[in-house]
Amino acid sequence: MNPEETAAVTATPISALGRSYFFAEVVGEAMVESGFSGLPGYVGGRGGVLGDDAGADVVVSAFALFNPAFVEAGWSQTKEQGSPTDAAAALAVGLGRWAADTFGHLEGLDEFAAAARTVFDAAVPMSQALYAGWRAMPVPDNAAAATALALQTLRELRFGFHVHALSAAGMSPVEAVMAQAGPRQAQMFGWSEPFPDPEPLKAAHQKAEDITSARMAEVYEAIDAGQRAHVAATVGAIAEIALDEPS
Repeated sequence: MNPEETAAVTATPISALGRSYFFAEVVGEAMVESGFSGLPGYVGGRGGVLGDDAGADVVVSAFALFNPAFVEAGWSQTKEQGSPTDAAAALAVGLGRWAADTFGHLEGLDEFAAAARTVFDAAVPMSQALYAGWRAMPVPDNAAAATALALQTLRELRFGFHVHALSAAGMSPVEAVMAQAGPRQAQMFGWSEPFPDPEPLKAAHQKAEDITSARMAEVYEAIDAGQRAHVAATVGAIAEIALDEPS
């Protein structure tokens, strides 16, 4: 499998898997066990890799597509409930439990995690703070947990590229969300009406998607064709198990 094919077939399932594990019951339980509930379960868990001393404006910048007030509230509540780095660690624990429950029986997870690590070693962060933070998280010894961490890190890698591409295409955060997913997603990201009409924005958004895919293809050049095929097959197998509809 070539890099472009790998980038194309993994993009949608990796994004969708994030929605699956961030809201999984077992992940929420891990967060609550560490003292985090509500918005900190997402904002603190995902953003805690930025460090305990990160200001709200830094976290807002990293989350990029969210309403700043939404992120600021989540970060403030995280600090009220505990340490952001502890929130990120709790999320990592939850990811490991989700992985064990969901796809721990799959074969080849060690190989997937190793291939992903090779990609991460080659993909140097460039204004991609969340990716850099998740890349630096300790890799679990358990193959399923290591795979879950790799999925989250791949997701942040693509997200960082996508934010760059959206900026190059001249799109604002709310325009980007509306063009991709519409008003329901915009509301989930903390935005409120009136929303821009998504139709005139779709061409610019597609341009950003094309740039994002090209950048992801570049990073998949770090592994060989067999490893790329294994990465794609593993992501597909996990998505078929974890998502309501096969990807």
